Amino acid sequence: MIPAIPTTSNAKAVTILASIVAALILAAVCGWWGWTRGSASARNELKAEYATNLADAYREAAIKQQAEATRAGALAAELITTKRAIEAERITLRGRIVYVTRDIPADCGLPDGAVRLWNEARRLSAPGVPQAGGPGGAAGQDPSASAADAGVQPGASIADALANWVDYVSWCEGVVAQRNSLQELVRGWAR
Repeated sequence: MIPAIPTTSNAKAVTILASIVAALILAAVCGWWGWTRGSASARNELKAEYATNLADAYREAAIKQQAEATRAGALAAELITTKRAIEAERITLRGRIVYVTRDIPADCGLPDGAVRLWNEARRLSAPGVPQAGGPGGAAGQDPSASAADAGVQPGASIADALANWVDYVSWCEGVVAQRNSLQELVRGWAR
């Protein structure tokens, strides 16, 4: 077959069609180029915004951490001051025991039943467990335990019982002060 020779109207149609196809290709290329540039620009903007937000979050976290560390330090200092005041009061009270018991005869001691009750009330002994001062010491007590933990020994004087009570109350106040400081610290974390 012999190819048809384009006529003027056919040549014009082919030229128009080629122009349309070229325009579509050019539009597609321009659209693709614009989309990739716009997408890259948007990605860069998002990355910059993310980096800014991340830096802000780190900065805020560092500020909050510093504030919490400062607050914890202040609570620790307050606790130390409180414990020192409790110890000073304990020493003062122990010094006064001599004066409040001076009129009690020296041979006046606490009966064994009173000693046992005293120590049981402090949870230092239980029925069937050796008493303080007896063989084996108080229940589960370390021989090097503090005076507040030792309880009252059998045959103890009123002054010994008062001294033990003062030590115990001071110890309790110290524990309460520690608990209060820890609660305040945890409340701060919850904010």
